[in-house]
Amino acid sequence: MDRRGLAVFRGSFLVLVTAACVSVQSACQYPAATHPAPAAVSPVPAAAPAPAIQLADGTWRVQGTRVPGSRRCGEWLVHLTSAGGQLSGTVSHARNTAILIQNLVLMPDGSFSGSAPASLSGSRRAPPATITGQFTGNTVNLTFDSERCPPRQGTATRRVLGG
Repeated sequence: MDRRGLAVFRGSFLVLVTAACVSVQSACQYPAATHPAPAAVSPVPAAAPAPAIQLADGTWRVQGTRVPGSRRCGEWLVHLTSAGGQLSGTVSHARNTAILIQNLVLMPDGSFSGSAPASLSGSRRAPPATITGQFTGNTVNLTFDSERCPPRQGTATRRVLGG
């Protein structure tokens, strides 16, 4: 190709690139330069979060029985206390001393969870356990899940503190 042919080729190429850019002008502009979208219908207001549960002061005692035919899955007791907006609790396994429930968290919807570490009382070892549940009015429904046994459920009704 001679010099004249190369110049024609370059000129044609520039015209072609310019035409392509003009035909897809929106692709060649910065986003800030684009035209505003037509006014949209007013947005739907976001749903307000559910109000946090106001847990009344009191105690709940949830007791579970032994799993039939099991030597390891004995009786258990979860004792929960709500005082001044703070939730605390203990777990007892088959007559072992009460173990403080750690990381006990009450969620705004009334659900809660916590854990009890393994403990040793005399020659009896209590495995670690997880306690989860839900407060509804004056009632608590909870699940007691220990390391060696299947999850077990229990329910209790609030007793007023000092009464």
